[in-house]
Amino acid sequence: MTENNGNVARRVSNHKIKKHKKKRYLLKFTIFVLVCVAVWFATHIPYFNVNGIAVMGNQEITDEAVIKASGVKTGESIFNAEPLWVQHKIKKNNLYVDTAKVRRKFPDKVTITITEKSAMAQIKKGKNYVVTDIDGTVIEVAKEERKATLIDNITVKSAQRKEVVNVKEQDVLNKALDLIIAADENDMYFKRVDIKDSNVDAYIYDDLVCKGKYKNLMSCLKSGTLKSVVYDLYQKDKEKGTITISRNNYCFFTPKK
Repeated sequence: MTENNGNVARRVSNHKIKKHKKKRYLLKFTIFVLVCVAVWFATHIPYFNVNGIAVMGNQEITDEAVIKASGVKTGESIFNAEPLWVQHKIKKNNLYVDTAKVRRKFPDKVTITITEKSAMAQIKKGKNYVVTDIDGTVIEVAKEERKATLIDNITVKSAQRKEVVNVKEQDVLNKALDLIIAADENDMYFKRVDIKDSNVDAYIYDDLVCKGKYKNLMSCLKSGTLKSVVYDLYQKDKEKGTITISRNNYCFFTPKK
């Protein structure tokens, strides 16, 4: 009888323990569900709806373009604006954005800080313009001309966003990009570049062109001589004519009649 009573007691005790564990599990599960529901409701009340989106660091890209690329909308929950995901969307949707940093300012503000990728060159392809960055990577294929140096005498084979533009005259493109980079590093800008063999016509304005051999023009750019000549002409209000560049950074200006 003693042994039987002991077995019964153990069974009763084990049953009670199992019931207690089951109750604790149910209680924990119920609390978890309640917490999830409470968090969902708390994060979807109007108090946490986005009421302002600030864009900083942009110069060429408009605030509207950055906000559109981000997908963040006023009136939606600020918790939907997950920073890493929004940053990814901005860079994916607008290739003029180099870096993006998104921050949520609770309860209802979002700030987007960007750095821009400059459009350095563009090449005509039919009625469109293939716009590239400093290494020839396609930023966009635009219907209208952008603020970037137009490179003539280039035949575009294919142009895919995020890929280096595929052209027939690769050597011409390389030389043109090198000229554009050298000009940018010396605070100069060419509106248009036309390269035939080793001869270059680099247009500062529509009516002011620099002519010379590729090596001579590069040397004149890097030495700062061309910048000084152009500045001197600007000071004298002479913006129409030809700057002929020869060896040893020698520049000769012929006014346009």
